[in-house]
Amino acid sequence: MNADITLNTLSFKQTANSETGSIRREISRGVNLPEVLTIRHQDYTDKSTNTPGVRSNIRLDRYVAKVSGEIVPVSISVTVAVPTDAGVVSADITGVVDRIVNLLHGTTNTSGLDLKDEILVNREQ
Repeated sequence: MNADITLNTLSFKQTANSETGSIRREISRGVNLPEVLTIRHQDYTDKSTNTPGVRSNIRLDRYVAKVSGEIVPVSISVTVAVPTDAGVVSADITGVVDRIVNLLHGTTNTSGLDLKDEILVNREQ
């Protein structure tokens, strides 16, 4: 496990850790405007198939100041539910993650469609 994580030159320092997840903070814009990276894991059982699995959630909150001065988060969250079964292999997990990344990632990524603004800002698609 990585205690601290560097993303795009920003250093997210671990502030909490447990068996079910961790929290990391980055404060280069000031302690009142942090970015908070939360990673959590939870066992689950799919209700329709009765198959157990692990649900992992990655959440990033970037706190920004509104015109009024109030501090609010801009957030993104990705949840991956992985059934516990020998038929589910790591390529299945990375395959679905890669598709989401390619949907949002810029065209500098060979398969990137760069639809993040269209989907998340302009509410298109």
